[in-house]
Amino acid sequence: MKWTVCALLLTLSLQATAYRKDVVPFGIKVNGIENRFAEFGIFAKPGEILQLDLMDLDPANLEASFDATPLQPAGNALNLKMPPRAGTHRLVLTDRGTGSRMDLNVFVMWQHDGARDNSLNGYRIGQYPRDPFRGLAVYDPPEAFIEVTRENADLAVSPNFRLGQFVCKQGSGYPKYVVLRPELLQKLETVLEELNGVNGNVSGLTIMSGYRTPSYNQAIGNGKYSRHVWGGAADVYVDDNSDGVMDDLNGDGKVTRADSEWLAHFVDSLERKGRFGDLIGGIGTYGSTASHGPFVHVDARGYQARW
Repeated sequence: MKWTVCALLLTLSLQATAYRKDVVPFGIKVNGIENRFAEFGIFAKPGEILQLDLMDLDPANLEASFDATPLQPAGNALNLKMPPRAGTHRLVLTDRGTGSRMDLNVFVMWQHDGARDNSLNGYRIGQYPRDPFRGLAVYDPPEAFIEVTRENADLAVSPNFRLGQFVCKQGSGYPKYVVLRPELLQKLETVLEELNGVNGNVSGLTIMSGYRTPSYNQAIGNGKYSRHVWGGAADVYVDDNSDGVMDDLNGDGKVTRADSEWLAHFVDSLERKGRFGDLIGGIGTYGSTASHGPFVHVDARGYQARW
């Protein structure tokens, strides 16, 4: 197999791109995660006090509001107490000096014991393994879930992804509940940025499968420690001609597993170059079946895995 960037350049159509880079000159750090995107999601528990450390921003120039209520920084940080009930809120940060603005959708989650309770407000979750895989904290049962409604499903969790793209495929009405890790969002944004960098016509990544409840994951016969169950994985493909399947990325005139292998190699090369920083993880390659086209699994589990 010959892996070439030029194949991607030749095969995609010349339609206008909808890709949004949208970064600002300053940043924040929340729970160890740095963000410089102009729009991003923050996930918190009811009553939790979030510390948002300011980066490359003079606190004297900060204008901040939470649901339109003005906030004042404490030194180089904002300390923000979350409301006592689950819901969706808006945090806006503006640098008066440059006019740069960051809009953060804050999702106060429902607390739930994922190791014991099978459902949340009528939505079937199933049970998480009590023993974390390899003893790793990223496999601890989640303590809270994001509520997805018709009203908030289209809210941005990063410049190019929306909350509703990550809901589990199990049949149910609203509300639905998901676990979604910001590390995954940052990794997907990096992949998309790099793809768009070699071909400006790559406008997005289609999320074929995001979060999976333990119940749904078991029903489809997947391993109980799949990173999808912890909101840390996505199955993706490039579909800029909007035909519902992977584009012909390797330029051979066909859509086959070779195209998912092209994309997997591209993601692997970014990891080897250090483009993901600490967000290393798994990459899996899949071909077509009767129900779907080729796709690639991407996750940010914290250690390398390939299949």
